[in-house]
Amino acid sequence: MEISSPYVGAFKPFNFRMPRDIVFGSGASGLLVEKVLGLGAKKPLFMTGETMGKNKRMLTLSDSLSDVGMEPGHWGKIAPEPPVELLHEAVTFIREGGYDALIAFGGGSTMDFTKMAAVLAKYPDSDVETMIGIEKTPGRGLPTVMIPTTAGSGSEVASGAIFLFEKLKAKKGILSSHMIADIVLVDPALTLALPPGITASSGMDALTHGVESYLSKNASTLSQELALSSIKWISQSLSACVNDGSDLEAREGQAYGSLLAGMAFSMSGTCGVHALAHALGAQYHVPHGEACTALLRAVTEFNIDGCEEKFVEVARVMGVYQSDMDEKQAAKAALDAMIKLGEDIGVKTKTRNFGVPKDASAKLAKDAMSETRLLGNNPRKMDEDTIREIFDRAW
Repeated sequence: MEISSPYVGAFKPFNFRMPRDIVFGSGASGLLVEKVLGLGAKKPLFMTGETMGKNKRMLTLSDSLSDVGMEPGHWGKIAPEPPVELLHEAVTFIREGGYDALIAFGGGSTMDFTKMAAVLAKYPDSDVETMIGIEKTPGRGLPTVMIPTTAGSGSEVASGAIFLFEKLKAKKGILSSHMIADIVLVDPALTLALPPGITASSGMDALTHGVESYLSKNASTLSQELALSSIKWISQSLSACVNDGSDLEAREGQAYGSLLAGMAFSMSGTCGVHALAHALGAQYHVPHGEACTALLRAVTEFNIDGCEEKFVEVARVMGVYQSDMDEKQAAKAALDAMIKLGEDIGVKTKTRNFGVPKDASAKLAKDAMSETRLLGNNPRKMDEDTIREIFDRAW
């Protein structure tokens, strides 16, 4: 049955679905005990990668849960760009250990993995492949707490997760309201120890989120305002974070920008850069933030045509707009500033820098065409020939 739209106003409708409790501020991770008690959990499980499993702050937080009578555990095998097959091992550990809440302590891959593991722990017979797409999960999983240790992915507030499906030779997204976290603790102080390279690549990922959510065909007034604010904060903060990792004020600005970008793309979705980056990541295992940076210029140059007026505001918030600029000049200034930021902080801006052969464009374009959800968000229609040309220009 076809249902007509109930909306009659001039504003584009939007749906704002976020975790029910988001706390931002240096030191916010110290609220973990209070928040986990509020969930009613008795055996929470920290989910980390191998390196973060040795993090002193994580160990201190675990001890603090023990001090109030809980029995915290730890599973630390999450890999960057995690293969979906690893989920089954984690879910077995969760169920056999009787854990009743999951705490993600790490970057985007850790948070994505934890959200999906929480669902599978409740529905262990579910096939992950059947959940690819939008709202295909069987139900809400175990309670989750997100504690991001990078400032880039926005996964802490997003309703989805991205996984590498080796059998499909592709990275695919699973989006569901059932995967929105219960608690988010954004503690910029946790990013002080991040190495410059990770700071830079995750920061450029966040910038791309802001730019793409601003341009998305599904953007609303709210998502665009969040996106513009995220671009402003990231452009003001990221270089300082890379150049002096101990600059807490810069770390706070970057973490805030990343959080806003995550809120924005959770509403509007990302676009062509991410569609092509998923293909590049799946075929050549290029880390996600670096893949986005390498494709940012070529995709955005394509998208600018016909929507130059939008970039006037981007140029303004990035501090590169001048009063005598026309729309095309403002768009060029904004894009040049984005690419210069990536170059200045040492992120590779060409796909050839990752060992991608020049003749890979045709295969990459074919793979990217399967990202119908992301390509559908793009402000300009992309066909396979267009995408191949973009990969050629990005090489």
